[in-house]
Amino acid sequence: MRLRAIAGDREESVNTMNKQLCAAIAALGIVMGPASHAAPSDYRFELASPPTASGGKSILTLRLLHMPDKKPVTGAVVFEAKADMGPDGMPTMAAAAKILPEATPGSYRIEVQPDMAGNYAISVAAKVQGETETVRGSVTTKLTK
Repeated sequence: MRLRAIAGDREESVNTMNKQLCAAIAALGIVMGPASHAAPSDYRFELASPPTASGGKSILTLRLLHMPDKKPVTGAVVFEAKADMGPDGMPTMAAAAKILPEATPGSYRIEVQPDMAGNYAISVAAKVQGETETVRGSVTTKLTK
């Protein structure tokens, strides 16, 4: 009889501990909230100002926005930039594009050397701190030779 009472007390103690552990985990989930990793689609590149042209080169200043809160993203690492005349129906007509250093936080500059004037698609890829996937985007703008 005494052994059954001890076993029953242990079982009740384990059940109580399990309930407390589940409650603590649930409370922690409520306090911390869901894991909030944004998807690359939560970002958008846009022209920060009209392109400036000089000596056959155009400098574009882009801004990367986090769309859920509409805030600019600073500290992203732009590692790829391409320019082509796809908007004018000539996607194989590419122009040299070079990534320039970030002049001010959140302003990403691209130098493009167009072979002819027209509408260009500027495609950009960047790594954003805290995101595992690459953020890719494109802006369309008119460039002069």
